[in-house]
Amino acid sequence: MSHLRSMTGFGRAQAEQDGRKITIEIRAVNHRFLDINTRIPRSLGFAEENIGKTIKGKLSRGRVDVFVNFFALADSGKKANPDIGLIRAYVIAARKAAKDVGLLDDLQLSHIIRIPDTILIEEVPEDEDMLLQLLEGVLSKALDALIDMREREGKELEASISEYLNALEKTAGIIDSNKDHVAKECSEKLKLRIEELLGDCTIDETRFNTEVAYIADKADISEEIVRLCAHIKQFRSNVSSDTAVGRKLDFMVQEMNRELNTIGSKSQDLLITNAVIEGKSIVEKIREQVQNIE
Repeated sequence: MSHLRSMTGFGRAQAEQDGRKITIEIRAVNHRFLDINTRIPRSLGFAEENIGKTIKGKLSRGRVDVFVNFFALADSGKKANPDIGLIRAYVIAARKAAKDVGLLDDLQLSHIIRIPDTILIEEVPEDEDMLLQLLEGVLSKALDALIDMREREGKELEASISEYLNALEKTAGIIDSNKDHVAKECSEKLKLRIEELLGDCTIDETRFNTEVAYIADKADISEEIVRLCAHIKQFRSNVSSDTAVGRKLDFMVQEMNRELNTIGSKSQDLLITNAVIEGKSIVEKIREQVQNIE
């Protein structure tokens, strides 16, 4: 069974424990390498390194954006302590000002606590071990959802690529079936051209055949066809691999395109030229699909 994966996907998971709730969303898109970007609350900053290691253990390529949200559903983990000295100073100053300018003293506590720094927020340390365990469980589920989506898209990519490979094999067959008469046509055209130039003069058949054989050898595309078919076969094998093969497939696409270019430069046959153009079009479509593979 193939495990071909796309590089795009989305995964989300959440969990609660002891009045704490963690939600993680992971979005992945195409990228040449693995690029992890994590957005995490400061209160969970201690877990950022663990998040990176976990993701690297499960993904090979793609730009991966991780969004972590943390909620305290009960016992907020914070204490509010009044700065009594500062509050007293504000009260004394306010009442003195009211007396000096003859205003009504309507000062209330609700007015005072709105003043910055009159209430000091004390952070109560969280249970990091518990939060790390909770976070790792949520991260694992979010990654599983992401990978599941990647594999579903991977199956679609594999089906599409398989169709393109079938078409490329057919095109290679057309090139192969027309390669043998290229040398014959070359010989006939060359002989006619020489006869036109020489008129009534006779041709040295031995020398002529030697030159034709040399030209035919230079125009021979048998090796390129063999290599192209080998690349197609190997491509199919790699698509069915259980490992991340995106970069390898990208290289093989370049090699298939190289063989087609060489065939096109060697042969002037119209059928072969048209087949090469069609083949390069198919390879380009395969390349576009490969760009999405992990």
